[in-house]
Formats: sequence, C-alpha cells, structure tokens
Amino acid sequence: MSEQYLCIDLEMSGQTPGIHDIIQIGAALLDENFEQISTFESLIYPENEADFDPGSKRIHGISRFELDEAPSLEETIDDLEYWLQEEGEFPSRKAMRDLKICGQGINNDISFLKASYETVNLTWPFAYQFIDLQDITLFYKTILEANGREVPKGLGLNAIAEYLEMERVREKHNALEDAELTGRCLAELFKKAKEIKL
Repeated sequence: MSEQYLCIDLEMSGQTPGIHDIIQIGAALLDENFEQISTFESLIYPENEADFDPGSKRIHGISRFELDEAPSLEETIDDLEYWLQEEGEFPSRKAMRDLKICGQGINNDISFLKASYETVNLTWPFAYQFIDLQDITLFYKTILEANGREVPKGLGLNAIAEYLEMERVREKHNALEDAELTGRCLAELFKKAKEIKL
C-alpha cells in the first residue's frame, strides 16, 4: 500500500488533556502526493460538561448549547476509525499504524487524542510517526533566511497560509478547515522543497 497521511485538527473545551475534552474533530486523508482523498468532521459531546472554558469558546466559537445533540466521544472515535478503514482501505485497526499523522503543533492534539482513547478504554491504533507543519516551516524558514529569501512572518497556521497565498474562509477556528489547510500547506512546502538546490 502506498503512503497515506492523516491531517487532523481538534477544538477543545479547554487547555488540559484529561480534564478538558475534544469537542470537534476535523481530519483530511491524503495520498502519497498530499492530494486529498476524503475528509471527516464531527462535533463531540463533552465528557466533562462542567469544565467548559469560556476562553476556548472565543477561539472556536462553539457553544455548549451546540453540542447537545453531538455524538459521544466513543461514538466519534468509532466513526473516525470506520471512516479511515473505508476511505484509506485499511483492512484492520492494526493496518492503520502505517498512517503518518500530520498537524499544526501536532503534539498538543496528539496528547488530547491519546487521552480520549484512554477515556473510552480503547488501544491507540496509530504509530508514532508525526509530521508537524510548524517544525517543517521552521526548518524551511531557516534555509530561506540563509539564502536571503522572503520568509513566513510566523509559525502559526495563518502566517504560513498567508506566506503560501492561501486563505482561511472562516473567522473562527474550525477543525476541518484547519486540517484541510494544514494539508494544503504541507503539500506546497514539500513541493517548494524540491526547488531548493544545495
């Protein structure tokens, strides 16, 4: 099977894994050329209803009221894995270990996702192969600066997208839009990397 990449982005009810919850997940499955195969998006009903940080709502704009009809965490993880096995043509959970997981500041999202798997008593199905857009951009920026070239103004998703002449459609953070945008940025940076000559 050829390489596949899973770009994920999460919106949370607060800052701390194990206390705060994932309330929205967006994912884009990409092929070996970073071309999009399929997408997944879901709101998630929070396990800890009382720990809903108002500061987080200002970032993603998702209110507690909007989550009343959302599926549970366990249902969402089941749906995510079913989607991956269908769209990525993985014959089993074990086969999903071949996926490369991508994201912007991916360590934070992985911490929350792993805590969620523990909450619903499911084994972690993925390998530890992570690609962080932030790290890739920092390395790329260092090369550009050394050659007197224009560089991104920062390492946030907005700054990277702006440098690559891509735009965010929504004002508030949206997990699926950010996952897709991360995938597009990675595709463009890897394409540009091929133009660099040492």
